[in-house]
Amino acid sequence: MNASADPLRVLSLRSRFSSWTPLSDNSCNLHLFEDRVDLVLRWFDLWTDRQRKHLMASLLGRCTSSQLRCCRDLLMETLPVARLDLAAALPRVLSLKVMSFLNPRDLCAAAQVSWHWRFLAEQDCLWEGRCVRRGWFLPYSPGPREYGAWKSHYVACVSTL
Repeated sequence: MNASADPLRVLSLRSRFSSWTPLSDNSCNLHLFEDRVDLVLRWFDLWTDRQRKHLMASLLGRCTSSQLRCCRDLLMETLPVARLDLAAALPRVLSLKVMSFLNPRDLCAAAQVSWHWRFLAEQDCLWEGRCVRRGWFLPYSPGPREYGAWKSHYVACVSTL
């Protein structure tokens, strides 16, 4: 029998890396690829949770950055990440420390994010130091439950400049 007459032999001669993947026939490539995907998915359905996780870890370890971004986007569509309010999740002391690095304009913008952020951004400990450094002192002593006195004083002093 002639080699050119045997379709399997001709197909194997046009293959590279895998005897299953003909390079020159795009429609055949697509069909074979879809068949292989279906086969892997059928296997995947039969595997245990541990085996599935192992396969996913192995595949992700071989992915390029672009492919990983695609996976991330697919996951975000499938399982939207709950938005975590760090100012509410962190202890108050840490939240105030983070906010202490903001300038006054950014602090005022942060106060508009949510009730919790507003409560933190109006804490006297964030505004008192800014006022005192500029020589602006309150003409009275704020009460223990009075919030935002130093911020109000800061805003009033800046508006007179």
